Amino acid sequence: MNFSKGAPWLAIGAVLFSGCNEKKDATAAAPPPPVIVATVEPRNVPIFNEWIGRLDGSANVDVRARVQGYVQEIAFNEGTVVNEGDLLVRIDARPYEAALAQAQAQLAQAEADQQKTDQEEQRQTDLFNKKAASDRDYRNAVQANLAGKATVDARHAAVDEAQLNLEFATIKSPIKGIVGRTTFTVGNFVPAGGGGTEITTISTVDPIELRFGASEQEYLGSAEGISEELAKPLEQRDQDFELIRADGKVHPYKGRLLAADRAVDPNTGTIRITAIFPNPGNVLRPGQYARVRLKVQDRTGALLVAQRAVVEMQGKYFVWAVDDTNKASMRSVTPGPRIGSDWLIDTGLKPGDRVVVEGLQMLTEGGSVQPTTALANASPAPASE
Repeated sequence: MNFSKGAPWLAIGAVLFSGCNEKKDATAAAPPPPVIVATVEPRNVPIFNEWIGRLDGSANVDVRARVQGYVQEIAFNEGTVVNEGDLLVRIDARPYEAALAQAQAQLAQAEADQQKTDQEEQRQTDLFNKKAASDRDYRNAVQANLAGKATVDARHAAVDEAQLNLEFATIKSPIKGIVGRTTFTVGNFVPAGGGGTEITTISTVDPIELRFGASEQEYLGSAEGISEELAKPLEQRDQDFELIRADGKVHPYKGRLLAADRAVDPNTGTIRITAIFPNPGNVLRPGQYARVRLKVQDRTGALLVAQRAVVEMQGKYFVWAVDDTNKASMRSVTPGPRIGSDWLIDTGLKPGDRVVVEGLQMLTEGGSVQPTTALANASPAPASE
């Protein structure tokens, strides 16, 4: 009786036990997760350094008035190209014409007076030689003639100054370049020197300069090459700088090294480097920011992996590698510069290693995977350190 009463519970237990075994068998039979792997193959890639810089004119001139007066004419349009010697501003010249005429008249009077003192000196010299004039009269005549000559020289200088002031009333462009805006209009009074405000600014933008800060380490690594380049005439220096505009486009003309600053900025730890670029059409303008790129070496046999394959944890970098038995394991690596969508690996990998690039979230240490080989990558972009 006891056994017959317990029979139903034994049957239920057998069913439950059978179901657990089926679940275990199903779990054990689950296939390894699929992943995409890429085989690490050595490649030759150029390594570039890249910096952010700011553009400036190769020549910048603040135009100021040298004489004061009222503006009669503004002869330029803001933002246009002016040539050296082009008229910019004309100041009312009538006061300076009058001053020149007065200086010329005073010069003529001084020259006439000096002719009289010269004649008197000659007369006194003849009398003195004949013992007919005193030494005092002779010396007074000589001194008077010297004073007359000095007055003539002073009047000549006054005429030159008045002539310069008259010329300064016509303000011309000292260089070829793009002229900026002006706050003055016809009828405004312009003080000498602009009263601390320039009339306008002119910048030569073809060629244009790009200035950027390189770290001490970067400078020291290239100091010898920089010295060699700077020893050459500018037109013979290598055109190896590339400029990437703010819109991401590469400037079609490469630049040359122009200068390296004399000192490292103690506040930033950088030294200012200047490169100069052709700029036909004046597309680039002062004040713009741009990136500048310079190839520093050609790396042979470089090992690259997709950036998405690299895992960062607590400042350390790892990749998942798959061995010949299709088991995954984490491997510590030392990444170098980024190259397009790839990352150059300095240490931790060797040619032929298979690295997981897709499916990282399903991996466990030592777990089996189903690897599928990724399509071959296109030619790598230049590397930037």
